[in-house]
Amino acid sequence: MKKQVSALLAGVILPFSILAGCGGGSPEGKASGGDSAEKVVISYLDPLPSEERTSFMEGMIEKFEAENPNIDVEYSSVPWEDAHTKWMMMGASKTLPDVISVDDTSLAGLAAAGYIANLQSYYDSWDQKDKTTEAFKQARNKYQDQVYAIPDAFLLQGLFVRSDWFKEKGLPETIETWDDYFKLAQELTDESKGQYGIAFRGGAHGIIRAMEYVMAAVHADSWFDAEGKSILYQPEAKEAFKRFYDIYLNGNAPSESVNWGFNEMVQGFMNGQAGILNQTPEVIAVAEKNMTEGTWNVLPMPKSDDGKRYIYWGYTAGYSIAENSEHKDEAWKFIEFLSKPENNLEYSKANTSIPIYQESLQDEFFSTGPIAGYAGAMADSNIVFAGPPSYLPTLSDFTGTFAVTETQKYMMRGQSLDDTVKHLADYLTEAQSKYKQQNP
Repeated sequence: MKKQVSALLAGVILPFSILAGCGGGSPEGKASGGDSAEKVVISYLDPLPSEERTSFMEGMIEKFEAENPNIDVEYSSVPWEDAHTKWMMMGASKTLPDVISVDDTSLAGLAAAGYIANLQSYYDSWDQKDKTTEAFKQARNKYQDQVYAIPDAFLLQGLFVRSDWFKEKGLPETIETWDDYFKLAQELTDESKGQYGIAFRGGAHGIIRAMEYVMAAVHADSWFDAEGKSILYQPEAKEAFKRFYDIYLNGNAPSESVNWGFNEMVQGFMNGQAGILNQTPEVIAVAEKNMTEGTWNVLPMPKSDDGKRYIYWGYTAGYSIAENSEHKDEAWKFIEFLSKPENNLEYSKANTSIPIYQESLQDEFFSTGPIAGYAGAMADSNIVFAGPPSYLPTLSDFTGTFAVTETQKYMMRGQSLDDTVKHLADYLTEAQSKYKQQNP
């Protein structure tokens, strides 16, 4: 999902020399102890800089400092593309800022290296934890079953739909099940008009969308079975794979979508080539800017035949504390402040993301308009995380290169279904086996 998040990045970036100098708090501060009369200075590193976000976070820091006059927060940022490298370098040199925002794909590596602190004891005493959503409770914020980050907010998949097409064809604007999805892929297709049911992602990372459906079809919460073998070996998974790619093979997606990535599929939806687009909330702003009001909407992801929604979601960048911090109590107080229901709600609205609290989903901002489709899914207790195995070192090579080559051979009718599925399953199973051997 970081492809989507990276689209937000730009603008205010402070020099690394400044970042390196702020690790572990300021020498002006004292050891942990929020009741100290002497002022403590803690540092916060944000990996998602933009003019708007920086302004928002600095405003939050001002509010925090007003409520906690004995704590100052030094804000700094680093571009997303460089964040993981910087985290690891600063962790190794014990110069990580007191509080850092990390994503769910980097958390395990930082925790395993001992660079970020175990927050389980803080989390256990946190009075807000029982008010959070099911997505928060299932978030990948743990290492060895211990909490190492507090999610900030969530991005997830939803279905953008062309409301005008549904109206023209007299179709109800609902997609309750995956059967509905595949049926609509056919009903919305009119080749004579250059209109197709689905904005299909045949290019980089398109396999993630396919596996999302495969998991729903076989009711799996992992790409692997209990023995560590790819679920694609299962006959019903192969059939689900075939059904998904039949959207393209049966002409219910533009022919050029064999190569479509994120930008192309969004454009295909907005320019009237496709009636349904599976994407994340950030596309709302793009659609609002480029499409006529009332011609589009967002619906929750479909339910499987077991009544559950299998969805890929992740937090934007959760709050962690550096292990080298000398002010962990003050750092936690800052995280607690940012995570207050009212502050998290304001943050989520500003970033068009989904808040971490169940009650916040009832706010008018999330209960009306396109964002309601996402909030509705996150409010459903019958959701299952259907994301890729981000812990695999070769996952990006698989989703971005290997799977693209294999699926495109199949989509261009140059390779059989059996060979395609076997090649994908073999790659994944070998990667999983290697990972398990190295991480017993």
